[in-house]
Amino acid sequence: MSRQFITLALFSLTLCGAAASHATEVILRNRVEAKGSVVLLGDIAEIKSADAALRDQLAATPLIPSPVAGTPQYLRLAEIRDLVASRGIEVRGIRFGGTAVVSVSPEPVASVAPAAGAGPGAAAKPAAPQQPALRTEAEVQLTAEQLSTAVRRHLYQQTGHDLWNVRVEADSKLVGIVEQAGDSIRFTGGEPPWVGRQKLTLHANDKPVAMVFVKVDRLEMTVFALQPINRGDLVRRTDVELRPYLGALPAQAATTLEAVIGHEAVQGIRPDSMIQTNQLRSPVVVRRNERVSVRARAAGVSVRTYAIAQQDGGIGDLVMVQSVASKERYAARVVGARELEIFTAGTSATEIASNPASAR
Repeated sequence: MSRQFITLALFSLTLCGAAASHATEVILRNRVEAKGSVVLLGDIAEIKSADAALRDQLAATPLIPSPVAGTPQYLRLAEIRDLVASRGIEVRGIRFGGTAVVSVSPEPVASVAPAAGAGPGAAAKPAAPQQPALRTEAEVQLTAEQLSTAVRRHLYQQTGHDLWNVRVEADSKLVGIVEQAGDSIRFTGGEPPWVGRQKLTLHANDKPVAMVFVKVDRLEMTVFALQPINRGDLVRRTDVELRPYLGALPAQAATTLEAVIGHEAVQGIRPDSMIQTNQLRSPVVVRRNERVSVRARAAGVSVRTYAIAQQDGGIGDLVMVQSVASKERYAARVVGARELEIFTAGTSATEIASNPASAR
């Protein structure tokens, strides 16, 4: 082995040792006892760093309020790392190790001798109320999503409608409830029309455990244009799509694809605009001045006659026609290409055919 290779190897080992000596490590302890009103990183971990200023800064980094009596706090390694980063400290160069979960016990309360003159039955000072454990933002957000899903399930059971926008304000207390209850959570309460601010009762394991206020909006599916539709165009399947819409729908909003596909646009429709039924009409199958067939129905008898259309019309439209024979004008409903029908009660089909004006 050459002397040059040995020298290079020793130099590399020296560099690695130097790099290791400058690394910053936070070694978490398994179980600690809170000291003071705030838990510091130095209370729960051994901090190793060649940078004395960084070591002192990390040791003094506040994490959470000290737990109250009877409520130990558990901090996971990832949660501690997030808390340190939230204090403005760059954590990418810090190695966190040790235990995966730190148990933080409350500081023991020193016994206090009763005041002079106080008998053995003197009432002890009541303990401070327990506070819910602090939770990470990710935990609170996950709980809010779980509760929102349960609210939507409750709304569907009440209304049969499955499109709702739900916002639940979760907190540490609700995080604890959901963690313990798991899939048993459900809601009751609320009132029609089931929108706006709703007061619901949260149940866990079939027992009411909390009142929750939620903000609810109802969503509706309606038809939107995907591309420009010009006046006179027939709407194709590739021109439109159904989208959820938040808010009150216009009275003439198209809510199904069947209501628009194959219909003719009576005005231009812009892309991404909601389509309304008054913007469309059935395709024209009867045109003005065309000779058309008119079937007259009455009293179970059907007679066909002929007329001249006075207007354009689509299927289902009522248009004026003029009898070829008598030149009388009357209204008939379009039922097909150059096909119309009239229905008249109390009049025979023969009478209608001979004098269509009686159908007006």
